[in-house]
Amino acid sequence: MTMEDDPFDAFVGARYQALLRAAFLITGDVHDARDLLHDALARVYARRRSIREESATEAYVRRTMVRTHVSRWRRTRREVLTDRLPDTAGPEALHADEQLASALRALPPRQRAVVVLRYWADLPMAAVADELGCSLATAKTHLGRAMTTLRRDLAPQREVSGHG
Repeated sequence: MTMEDDPFDAFVGARYQALLRAAFLITGDVHDARDLLHDALARVYARRRSIREESATEAYVRRTMVRTHVSRWRRTRREVLTDRLPDTAGPEALHADEQLASALRALPPRQRAVVVLRYWADLPMAAVADELGCSLATAKTHLGRAMTTLRRDLAPQREVSGHG
């Protein structure tokens, strides 16, 4: 089988940009996003034969990204938070609204992951809880806290833009 015939290679070619955007929203940094995605793809590639349905591959990659990111964060327990996106943002798809990206970066990793999986990946809450490896109630608690923080942090910008 050549690389062109490999279903995993075709999957990566088709979904790379979408997965990179998800990794960016999870990490808040372009370089960390690429590292996270590549690590996740390598891990899933090594176990690709155990994935029963090809359609589940993307969910495995997202779950691996979330768990890898949370594990890294737990090991280091430090994040570098900035007020704006880096000047060299990479692919056009990564140019998110700076205020929203900044607010997302300020969230703890699990809360950020819940928001990304629920609203960006459009997963139902049960799937979000499953990907995070926690109960539905815990996932809902993380989402509620994250949304409260985001509303608080983004409210001043909405009021200012609403009067102009």
